[in-house]
Amino acid sequence: MNVLASVYEKRGLPEFLLEIQSKLENVVASEGTSTYLESKGISCTRIGKITGFNDLFSGRIKTLHPGVYAGILNPENTPDAIMTRNGYLNFDIVISNLYPFSEFAKSGKLDRMIENIDIGGVSLTRAAAKNYRRVTVLTDPGDYPRIAKEITETGSVTAESRRKLAIKAFAVTANYDSMIYNSLSTLTGNPVNGFFSYSSFGGRTLRYGENPDQSAMLFGDGSGFGIPGAFQLSGKELSYNNIMDANAAMETVYDLEVPSCVIVKHNVPCGAGSGSDLLEAFLKALESDRESAYGGVVCVNRELDAKTAEELSKLFLEVVCAPEYQSEAFNLIRKKKNLRLLKARYERDSSSRLRSISNGILLQSPLTSEFEKMECVTEKKANSSQIKDLKFAWKIAARCKSNAIVLAKDLGTVGIGTGQTSRVESLRIAARRAGGKSTGAVMASDGFFPFNDSVELAHEIGVSAIIQPGGSKRDQESILAANELNMPMYFTGKRTFLH
Repeated sequence: MNVLASVYEKRGLPEFLLEIQSKLENVVASEGTSTYLESKGISCTRIGKITGFNDLFSGRIKTLHPGVYAGILNPENTPDAIMTRNGYLNFDIVISNLYPFSEFAKSGKLDRMIENIDIGGVSLTRAAAKNYRRVTVLTDPGDYPRIAKEITETGSVTAESRRKLAIKAFAVTANYDSMIYNSLSTLTGNPVNGFFSYSSFGGRTLRYGENPDQSAMLFGDGSGFGIPGAFQLSGKELSYNNIMDANAAMETVYDLEVPSCVIVKHNVPCGAGSGSDLLEAFLKALESDRESAYGGVVCVNRELDAKTAEELSKLFLEVVCAPEYQSEAFNLIRKKKNLRLLKARYERDSSSRLRSISNGILLQSPLTSEFEKMECVTEKKANSSQIKDLKFAWKIAARCKSNAIVLAKDLGTVGIGTGQTSRVESLRIAARRAGGKSTGAVMASDGFFPFNDSVELAHEIGVSAIIQPGGSKRDQESILAANELNMPMYFTGKRTFLH
């Protein structure tokens, strides 16, 4: 067997070649790969002996040469006259993986991104995949053990394995091009009109979707961040709904800078709290709506400690998500064998958000709760404590659904109304859930007030200050009502309305 290797990720390659050593005739490798293999005691031919040159232009050109591609794309095992005259080899296995463009894209620096667009690796991979009837293409070190076993046991790679590896290779190159397009168009602000590309990694089948008769899969972007990149430490298999709720909780809690906790039920927050530590934050979130917290998903933005874990263990929860777990906390909470424990890293994701509809998809930029200016539009201004609560309530309302109203006090939600076709009805729901705790609370609304009824009802239940986007034709009526009721009201100039 003749092998051509040109890889960025060198993990497992020496072991693979040593395992199939008895079947090898020649190993040809690019400069970097050959240096690495030789350091591991594996002799190989440098690709320059075929191409007649070493790396050109600081490595931009390594493998682009007819002698290389003749050996990959030749459909027959027997070299033709030109190949024989030039000493070109027929390659049976091509091992290639690509520069990690996504890692360099994180820098946001165009020059770094451009220099780390892989050319030769993609070309090798595509050529080998095209000729899969004769050539085996390996793009993933995870496939080395299985293919090595086939070779050592049978002397070759089966046609079915070559076909599957080729399809995987095309998926790799398609995904790679999608990453490049999306990163460059985002950076330059110049996407091709009418063109959209999405890249994803690690698709895995879930037990079912939102309901048992719906099939479902989870894909990630390969970054290792967020729920797709989370490591499940304990508990039952994650469901589609668990993943949706955990994602909603994570996006909400990481909008809050101090130690915070968010409890999500049915993809919307039912309680949120911030405090001097996680225990205080969790208890605030729980007190917001104990009933809805049953069977919920909890996410915290700090390492989970033992005291908080002990309180969490008293509840029936579906998922707990944290960036880290203290060993005592983990050993305590893992006793609930069905509780899914996730260790997840968070990084703000600026990529487009997708939603499928029949026969198509909708695409939009991600929502953020950030606003440019918090403008007081009333005669009375809020005090410093109220300002903190207003900003907190605003961030929670931004993650709730249609016509969301959030009542909060002392950096904890006390009542949430969401998902209603009427904003004032959301306020009535939030008021019922808050009960007497609404007295002195602040109120956040994800959209403007079309009428002044929400301001008047807020005053009736004891709300002390309001934050909302503004922008209604009847804003002046709401401002006038707030002034008459001696209530501070702030406009953000930004709507955070979610369907």
